[in-house]
Amino acid sequence: MRRHHAHRRFAIPLAALAAMLLLFANPGWSAPPTAPTNDQDATSFVTIRYRDRAQLQSLASQFQHLIVDRTARTVRTEATNAQIAEFRRQGMAVTIDQTASDHIRKVQAALSGDVGIESIPGYACYRTVEETYTSIDQMVASKPALASVSVIGPSWLKSRNTGGYDMKVLRLTNSATNASRPNKPVMAVLSSIHAREYTPAELVTRFAEWLVNGHGTDPEATWLLDNFTFYLVLQANPDGRKKAEAGQSWRKNVNNTNGTCSASTYGIDLNRNFPFHWAGTTGGSSGNACAETYRGPTAASEPETQNLVRLVAGTRNTSGVYTGGLFPDRRGDAVTSAAPDDYQGIFFDIHSYSQLVLWSWGDTTSPAPNSAALRTLGRRMAYFNSYRPQQSNELYATDGTTDDTMYGLLGVPSYTIELGVAFFESCTTFQNTTLPRNLSALKCAARNLYAPYRLPSGPDTVSVSASSTTVPAGTQVTITAIVDDGTFNQTNGVEATQNIASAMIYLDKAPWETGAVGAAMTASDGSFNSTRETVTTVLNTTGLSAGRHLVYVQGTDASGKPGTPNAVIVNVTTGGNVPPTANFSFTTSGLTANFTDTSTDSDGTIASRSWNFGDGTTSTTANPSKTYAAAGTYTVTLTVTDNAGATNSKSSSVTVSAAGTQTYTNTTDYTISDFATANSPITVSGRTGNGQASTPVAVNIVHTYIGDLVVSLIAPDGSAYVLHNRTGAGTDNINRTYTVNLSSEVLNGTWNLRVADQASGDVGRIDSWSITF
Repeated sequence: MRRHHAHRRFAIPLAALAAMLLLFANPGWSAPPTAPTNDQDATSFVTIRYRDRAQLQSLASQFQHLIVDRTARTVRTEATNAQIAEFRRQGMAVTIDQTASDHIRKVQAALSGDVGIESIPGYACYRTVEETYTSIDQMVASKPALASVSVIGPSWLKSRNTGGYDMKVLRLTNSATNASRPNKPVMAVLSSIHAREYTPAELVTRFAEWLVNGHGTDPEATWLLDNFTFYLVLQANPDGRKKAEAGQSWRKNVNNTNGTCSASTYGIDLNRNFPFHWAGTTGGSSGNACAETYRGPTAASEPETQNLVRLVAGTRNTSGVYTGGLFPDRRGDAVTSAAPDDYQGIFFDIHSYSQLVLWSWGDTTSPAPNSAALRTLGRRMAYFNSYRPQQSNELYATDGTTDDTMYGLLGVPSYTIELGVAFFESCTTFQNTTLPRNLSALKCAARNLYAPYRLPSGPDTVSVSASSTTVPAGTQVTITAIVDDGTFNQTNGVEATQNIASAMIYLDKAPWETGAVGAAMTASDGSFNSTRETVTTVLNTTGLSAGRHLVYVQGTDASGKPGTPNAVIVNVTTGGNVPPTANFSFTTSGLTANFTDTSTDSDGTIASRSWNFGDGTTSTTANPSKTYAAAGTYTVTLTVTDNAGATNSKSSSVTVSAAGTQTYTNTTDYTISDFATANSPITVSGRTGNGQASTPVAVNIVHTYIGDLVVSLIAPDGSAYVLHNRTGAGTDNINRTYTVNLSSEVLNGTWNLRVADQASGDVGRIDSWSITF
């Protein structure tokens, strides 16, 4: 994982779960060593409340996985009984998640052979190193014009001729367009450089398969491979990965020549071994050879690191410039030197599991010279995976990392994405949530490869569709697109948005290509006056050659900035069958949308349907019902095929809400002084009606001796509802949810949490509160 520091090894990681199914399925499998029996080493899942950034930094130095709730000032992680006892001795509040803890012990028992495989839910969706390499070979064999593979160097074991692996990079592009589009912008992606992180390698492998299998039929995959080149290192630490697959919680590589470490603690943390600012900040890595974040004896000491630096950056010449890598060296050596804003391509390192989109710097809180543009694209991507976008050092420092090295040495926009939603991510969660959301994030990034420091500031072309996707030459085709300037994750700062000012279509050439000629589109509602517009135009196919044509759409916002393009495929035939016309209607209720297919075919029948609900799920039924996991606006696409094989697609935006229920939160700190009153406001607007008879009000107050306090909820009309009235005596802090009857109160207006301190000697603050109705 990208940013999180070492902790004592816990027995059974997510990696082991997936490996277990693979091992049990192997006739040659033999039982691995039994799990530790020492009670002090037993692992539980816990929530720990931290006081301030310094205490958070201290926790981060001991643990590799942290999920941080900044509002509640808590971290979730896995800890041994010994660690839990020590934290409690230091006065920290530690809560054990018993359900999750019981689950890990069941897994321990399964790996020890005490229970049958049936007791463990399936984790077989994650591929081993060998299976990943087999998938690479299959892509290369089936689509040689799109895929190729190269060896970039040996793993540590292989470099010493003691087993190990060749490290491989999968290269994807449409070689047929190389001559007309030389020097294609590049996306380089590393995954699972920390061995026990299973989801990254699987995500990137499936991204590769989407590109290769979709080319020629999926418009987005087609135009991306036609215009760009993707270099994917799916297993960036294969030796370590095999340790994880054997049931060990392995993070590092397997170099055992440094220090005197146990059989479970040797190795180098590869994501602290990269050369830029290696060992450059206090607490950013460890000099202890047995620590989880051991940075190695020297910068880039490991063959895995050397292979990856040589692939991405190349080698440094006598002038101090890196050459021969995937990206050019276009940033000066000074920390304050910015890369030019016309830089092309993006670098990624994919980790798990803290739900973050991260950019440089990681070793200092100072912003990177290109920080504004890095933040803009980061917020674009985070819109699609719903992760928190932030500079890497926002919580605590790291050094010698992949993304700081590639941005620092070259100037290439560089990001780490921390995947995941749970300590043990089931295949169901991965395939239904983590995978589709992060495929969307990677697609968003890929659409920006031509100018990643510029295009994200303009509107994103969310979808493009054609009234008919297969037509005889001379047929008029209506092109419809959704262009949106507001697709930013605004949870950590606010990105400026503008109204859409215009949109253009381009036939068979991307907007930036020489000879590209744009044609204006019109706003469907008659005027460009909002941040999200549906735009249309009619494409006349008279004179077009038979075959596949890509129609690109790009929007421009009111600030004059062109944004990210997208495309649709229109196939032109010499005559014959008239394609169907796709159409549908829908109704929504809460999170559920009910769809009705209203497609027609003038000279035949609709033979099949394919629905894409915009969240990674699909259906082939005529009139499906879809219940979404979360409120939001989704782009739903229906593709119909007639009895002669012609297809047509229709897209529409569908908005669902969680039955009207919303949670309003104020996380601003308000000081509570002796004999004083503090108010924390929340303003509600755009709602109708009154509150509920059982309205939850969650209160988080940090204050010693809560017997001093009277806590009240103040309604917009001034009515007071007392939640806490000087009870609890010398107990510290209030962290609970109250239920209040607000059926007589209108929702709209300003609500206040009022805290009155009615004694001396103890002070504190309103940390946060929320109300849900």
